[in-house]
Amino acid sequence: MTNMYTLSVMRLSRPRLVILSAVLVSVLSAGCSEMAADIGMESSAPATIQAQVERSEPVRKTGRPAAVLSVHLRKSYENACKYGMTLTNDLPFKITNLTFRFTAYIKGGVPYDTQNKNFYELRPTESQYRELTFQGVSCSEIERIAVSDPGRCAMGKLNRFTAEAGDCRKFSDIASTSLVRIGWK
Repeated sequence: MTNMYTLSVMRLSRPRLVILSAVLVSVLSAGCSEMAADIGMESSAPATIQAQVERSEPVRKTGRPAAVLSVHLRKSYENACKYGMTLTNDLPFKITNLTFRFTAYIKGGVPYDTQNKNFYELRPTESQYRELTFQGVSCSEIERIAVSDPGRCAMGKLNRFTAEAGDCRKFSDIASTSLVRIGWK
């Protein structure tokens, strides 16, 4: 069975078919070269922005059974700041879900941005890594990060029906770090 496209191509003379093919090839190759530059396959793509990276060892224990939150990575960009953190389950039971709310305060004690991070399915002794990125502010501008407990956790006897704001905090510790001043709100 032939369609209209096949019939129209079959009716073209050989010189017209060659010209049509050449035009298609040039249009397609021009588009591909622009796309290659856009995705960084050619040297005309912008250079990768290098971050200043600082690391410390994650803290896994605080002296009592707890879910231990430890910030151990900071990546400083010109207009952003990224923190890497690990939550370690040092409790005698599984953490099904645990959410923390992080608020970055800039100089003068002004709240700049707030984000939630969730940790899931952590058996005792297991850890999970999460990243927290604040756009539009450099790391040197962030004065501190305040952590609050929105009451979203499922661990031990707590679940989404029984947990209220502050309940999850009773089972959680925040490890101090030299990378940023961080603590409970």
